[in-house]
Amino acid sequence: MTTSTKKKPTDTGAKPKAEQAPKAEQTVEPKASVIENEVMENIMKSTMDAATKGYEQAFSFSQAQTEKVMETLYKQCESAADLGKENAELAAKSGNSFAEGYQKLNNMFMGMAQETMKKNMAVVEAFVGAKDFNEVSDIQTKFARESFDTMVKSSTEISELATKLTNEAVEPVRKQVTEAVEKMTKAAA
Repeated sequence: MTTSTKKKPTDTGAKPKAEQAPKAEQTVEPKASVIENEVMENIMKSTMDAATKGYEQAFSFSQAQTEKVMETLYKQCESAADLGKENAELAAKSGNSFAEGYQKLNNMFMGMAQETMKKNMAVVEAFVGAKDFNEVSDIQTKFARESFDTMVKSSTEISELATKLTNEAVEPVRKQVTEAVEKMTKAAA
């Protein structure tokens, strides 16, 4: 048996050109892939930064608008509460004016009734002391004239007092309505 020894080619590190070409392409591909990844990362980062900035601006704007609305709503609620308080005070003041006026009118009527009773008693006494029919007729004529004058005077006094008392009772309401209209006009402008 003879063995032949064949020489194995020694590996010198040199490879055929056909084998080296694929490695060059593989080296270019990873570099291109790295560049593409970096570009994509930069695009994603800038997109995320822009989206975040836009979100923050929208949130800030929304928050500012919400604060303005809440402030306006709070002011309106305060105005309504103040108006309710003012209306209660106004009702009390107007009620007091009406009660005082009613008392004044009542006192005036009572005074007039007492005066009329005194005059009527005086006329009855005059009738009893009359000597003849002409004297009774004169007493009756004088009494009728005085009664008419008293009625006109009393009616005028009652009318003036009623008008004054009505104005006093209505004045706070009129003033409140005028102020409310002015506030609404300013708010609408």
